[in-house]
Amino acid sequence: MNKHIIIIFVIFLTSCGIPQSEFDIVKTENNALKKHIDSIEHQLNTLEYLVDNSEVVLANTKVKELTSTYNGQKYKINIKFPNGYENRSENYPVLYVLDAETNFGGVSYIVQRLIKDKLIPKVLIVGIAYGTDYDEFYKLRSRDLTPVEDKNLRVGGKQYADPTGGAPEFTNFLEFELFPFIAKNYRVKEERAIYGHSYGGLYGCYVMLKKPYLFNKYLLLSPSLWFKDNLLIKEVKEAEFNLKKPTKLYMASGMLEMRIQNLQMDFVFTLNSKRQKNLELKVDVMRNETHRTVFGPGFTNGLRYLYSEKKE
Repeated sequence: MNKHIIIIFVIFLTSCGIPQSEFDIVKTENNALKKHIDSIEHQLNTLEYLVDNSEVVLANTKVKELTSTYNGQKYKINIKFPNGYENRSENYPVLYVLDAETNFGGVSYIVQRLIKDKLIPKVLIVGIAYGTDYDEFYKLRSRDLTPVEDKNLRVGGKQYADPTGGAPEFTNFLEFELFPFIAKNYRVKEERAIYGHSYGGLYGCYVMLKKPYLFNKYLLLSPSLWFKDNLLIKEVKEAEFNLKKPTKLYMASGMLEMRIQNLQMDFVFTLNSKRQKNLELKVDVMRNETHRTVFGPGFTNGLRYLYSEKKE
């Protein structure tokens, strides 16, 4: 029975001389049934929407899958093209984004806004994700973004069970598999930037020390330099590396994350003492920002610095 039949039925009752009291009862039941039908229709429309729109797709994006021979991991590579890519022949610098599982949408939006205001050039964004659930993502990023294994790692006073120490294999994946894939299939320049936060910031510091030729721009937020008893702080003090091409580094942390802020400044101070003539560096400690909230202002300011042509 649909709404039209119910209304006709009520009209029929009124024409048959039914007492007003009984008519009021039927009318009340009719109104209740109509509301119930409306509710069911709304639920059906909602379910239909969820079925037809189970994923949100960002404009000008593609997703590719690459399985690394170095660690056996299948990676989900999210690619965001600058507007007009299909109708042009120019090559673009590439921004490689770690932890794209969670940040690819936010990163893409900020980049798009900055490009529109001509604050940065058009760039191709390559986000590295795993295509898995939240818990598994954190295990895999822990493995890929930490430089050495630490079986005694404790976080927040508790034993840390996630795997560690896979950065060398992950770096090989980038250098020998992902970079060639992007260069072969898309119009890109040799200019490569990397963005990482927390463990991603730690990884950025690691790759800069071990293979500085892979990137010439680094945007590193709240780096977890406490890892393995401040391992990279010790290594940067002992390192004898030579930056053979102009390199820009932007680091930022929140004023409300004391240990990370202090270690960041220690790392930067040591880098400056190395007097690398090809290194241009800027560091920020952001007022009222935490380990999580530093992303918005830190990423925005970092991009503007990395792609600015004048020295600050």
